[in-house]
Amino acid sequence: MEDPEEFLSKLKGKRIVLDEVHRLPNPSGLLKIAADHFPSIKAIATGSSTLQASSRFRDTLSGRKALVWLTPMMSQDLTDFGDRDLFRRFLRGGLPPFFLSQDFPEADF
Repeated sequence: MEDPEEFLSKLKGKRIVLDEVHRLPNPSGLLKIAADHFPSIKAIATGSSTLQASSRFRDTLSGRKALVWLTPMMSQDLTDFGDRDLFRRFLRGGLPPFFLSQDFPEADF
């Protein structure tokens, strides 16, 4: 991550997930370079700490981002959906549409 352009140049046409992106020294810089110079890369950047993330983001990324608030399933949801299979939950993730899908929704990941 020290050289964002070199890192991103190896990922053209790929989908990438940058988990806990707010831990980078300049996360908005990396995302801005990805959006502006590597449009074939589809990046998902996650972060669980909004306050920490906001202090490190030096750019608003206006016009380059879409915010999605995801609420994961809880243990009670497994009971309510009638499927307490934790392996299925871990494999498909904690969002109800993925968990409940009859087909593995790989394209949606």
